[in-house]
Amino acid sequence: VHYKKKPENVQMHMFVCPTSFCPGNCPFCFALDTKAKRKLNIDKFADVMRRLKAEDRIKGVKITGGEPFSDVVLLNEVISVLYEIFGYGLEISVSTNGIRLEQLHGIKDLEYIDAIHISRHHYDDDINKALFGGANVPSGDKLKEIVSTVPFKDVFVLNCLLLKDYINSPEEAHRFLDFSIRTGVPKVGFMTCSPVNDFAERQTIPYESVINDDDPSLLFTRRFFDYEYCHCRDGVYVSPDGEVIEFYGRSTRTGGYKYSRGLVYDADDHLRDGFGGKVII
Repeated sequence: VHYKKKPENVQMHMFVCPTSFCPGNCPFCFALDTKAKRKLNIDKFADVMRRLKAEDRIKGVKITGGEPFSDVVLLNEVISVLYEIFGYGLEISVSTNGIRLEQLHGIKDLEYIDAIHISRHHYDDDINKALFGGANVPSGDKLKEIVSTVPFKDVFVLNCLLLKDYINSPEEAHRFLDFSIRTGVPKVGFMTCSPVNDFAERQTIPYESVINDDDPSLLFTRRFFDYEYCHCRDGVYVSPDGEVIEFYGRSTRTGGYKYSRGLVYDADDHLRDGFGGKVII
């Protein structure tokens, strides 16, 4: 395999965690045992962002957590700082477990956000809720109701972890994609679970066993291979009723690497070279 040479001083995506608080209790989360409830200082955050802007290092920002919608005021402050410093051309996405998603319209500049990634790991409401530790995540009907209030529905993506006892086969992936079509969400991301704890290690399966070349319902449009670190593919799925939805598969082998492919600004007001990585600022 011939790989393209990586450019020096490459621009990177940055993760921003406005708060470490999350009302979920997901057994596969790397922050499962974290008890601290922190919030970033918006003034220090703005100062660090100006320094990164001067160095021209940021390609896009993924706002995660913690649960960003647990503090919509802070979430708006973070978004405002990012657009003020980097401009409205900056890619910004927000990742949420769906708790308090009904506050979506409280986001300032919502029409400029590139994506709202909603974590959803099963099409069955009860099974999905159990995976979130019983947290009050939205049902399929509630999700459909919220999505229907936004005219630009291409902003929504359902993110599904592939787990050995849950979405674990092409047939199950089809059921999940059909569920997404029913809710009005036009895109699904299927991701291999990173082995961050014992539960995740037991449940980890390769996404290639679920999203594979032999599936006649899938049409692949793009593939990316970043050495042995990340294998990704994009495509479309055609339902039995002839409806079409986009999907992507991601397999990131984070467990075996000591380096970072992105920056993280955490709720403790430090910029790191990856989650739990070395402090840069």
